[in-house]
Amino acid sequence: MLKKSLLASIVLGLLVAAEPAMAQGGNYRPAGGGNQLRFRVGNFEPDGESEYWDSTFFDFTGSPSSFEDAVVGIDFIHWLGPHLGLIASGNGYETDTVQTYRDFEDASGRDIRHTTRFEVASGTVGLILQFAGRKAAIQPYIGGGGGFYDWTLEERGDFIDFGSDALVIFSDTFFTDGTAFGTFFLAGVSVPVGDSWSVFAEARWDSADDELTGDFQGLGDLDLAGRQIAAGISWRF
Repeated sequence: MLKKSLLASIVLGLLVAAEPAMAQGGNYRPAGGGNQLRFRVGNFEPDGESEYWDSTFFDFTGSPSSFEDAVVGIDFIHWLGPHLGLIASGNGYETDTVQTYRDFEDASGRDIRHTTRFEVASGTVGLILQFAGRKAAIQPYIGGGGGFYDWTLEERGDFIDFGSDALVIFSDTFFTDGTAFGTFFLAGVSVPVGDSWSVFAEARWDSADDELTGDFQGLGDLDLAGRQIAAGISWRF
């Protein structure tokens, strides 16, 4: 809750800062273009702080770092002025992690394992504030906003039927998905390598959660939040 309040405050502050530029109609057209297209790739690690993750890491091996994997993204920025712009982003993350029961083995002493597949794809909009001018050799920036987070959760493999006296081991697939609203905050630095091109590195924090349904009905909320570190290339036009 504290994290969401902080992100909401940042977004509100950026919106207040954007009001003068928006009042001018957003007709800023600098030399080199008022739009920017960015491609990035990086690493995403879930926070793993909800009821589902607590239960999962209690019963099975692994931790949030076990679900760390690649993330790719694309951003479109429309600059409202020399320092402030509107940013629309798309992000995609997917991972497959093998987990085993911590306290149980089969009759042969082997691990009872399954594969957990976790996917999150988001579409967000927000504001980005660049502190230095376009001619600066190093251009730090921050941003924030909100959007929708589409997610999929699947567990496929061997499980124990704790409702049976013999603790029968069975094979099955459990699946659910959904869409939730969330917020994000980012901070980074961009380095120009020409009139239109630049390279950048940034950290991004996403905050979202959703109630589990489908085969996971009754297991509480699923935390979609996490942090990513990414780098990429940008084209201004």
